[in-house]
Amino acid sequence: MVEQTRARRRRGRPPGPPVDPTQRREQLLDAAEVAIRESGPDVGLAEVAAAAGLTRSAVYASFTDRTALLDSLANRHTRLIIGRLARIAGGIADPAEQTRAAIDILAGWFEDEPQLAQALSGHLLPTAPLSDTAVVAAITGILSEGFAARGRDTAPAPTWAHALVGAMSSTITWWSATRTISREQVVDHLFLLVWSGFSGIDTPR
Repeated sequence: MVEQTRARRRRGRPPGPPVDPTQRREQLLDAAEVAIRESGPDVGLAEVAAAAGLTRSAVYASFTDRTALLDSLANRHTRLIIGRLARIAGGIADPAEQTRAAIDILAGWFEDEPQLAQALSGHLLPTAPLSDTAVVAAITGILSEGFAARGRDTAPAPTWAHALVGAMSSTITWWSATRTISREQVVDHLFLLVWSGFSGIDTPR
């Protein structure tokens, strides 16, 4: 009887190697990108699990809820955007061109990833008065360099960065939905709005 019990316990698939938590999270983020691109910004965890070939319980083992998953996915894309912004800061000396290129990068992300942009914009960009993001910090740095290049106080840079990111988010979300003008035009319009402010700081008070 004891031998039969032991035999029963040995039946079935042997346990596999433990799942690496970081790899599983990256797998689920990849699946979330696929699901959002294919089904739109309102996908749930069930669709993400299906895209990953896993159960919903496997998703919940890595992310407490949909918001946590989208926060992590937004962090992934923030790092991508920040990398592009950093290359601008290191490769373009002219502050005006830096600013225009930064606007174009954000416009490009919205254009290239329309479904992800809808799903992640509230997680990627600040939505509360005291919530900063890495994107805002990067824009602050670019604007600070612009002020400093003109020999001006850099104190306004954070205020302008929040205003600029807010304006870009609203404008580019509208543009990506309507496409009434070209990407180059929307970038030019936003750049002129921002750079006219830079010109204004040279006006004597």
